[in-house]
Amino acid sequence: MEEMQIGKVHAKVSPSTPRFHTLREVEILGCDKLTDVTWLILAPNLRSLSLECCAKIEEILSEGKLGKVADVVGKAYPTPFLKLENLFLCKLPELKSIYWDALPFPCLTSISIDDCLKLKKLPLNSDSIKGNHFTIWGSQDWWAELEWENEVTRRTFFALFSELC
Repeated sequence: MEEMQIGKVHAKVSPSTPRFHTLREVEILGCDKLTDVTWLILAPNLRSLSLECCAKIEEILSEGKLGKVADVVGKAYPTPFLKLENLFLCKLPELKSIYWDALPFPCLTSISIDDCLKLKKLPLNSDSIKGNHFTIWGSQDWWAELEWENEVTRRTFFALFSELC
């Protein structure tokens, strides 16, 4: 699978109704042609996302493709991952971005990043942690290469980091 396209639905569904509002968990393994999963913006109740062994994924949510999503839902796209609890990304050699800006993660409990060496920035800032403490799992080498908005933010998230065994 290279791409999942969502078109306008001509049915008795309000344009403001998310198309995947009941979707709670997504697990994608071994889709070697997939480059992003931007359609997940239409899953406002997503609790768990696991992507593994997808050789060409460069972005989780593509800023360039979100305009198409806005056309589908008939309005601006919603803030993604507000209900996300677990994010697992493994063996994604081309992954460079989860999201281009910092996000609030009010429900997040765990981020696990393994063998995603091109991922140099997480969509986190000091506001991402307000009222919520989660664990960031990864290798020490990967963690050392992460880029942060400032040293205070790096130190804040370092307290949440645990090395994968």
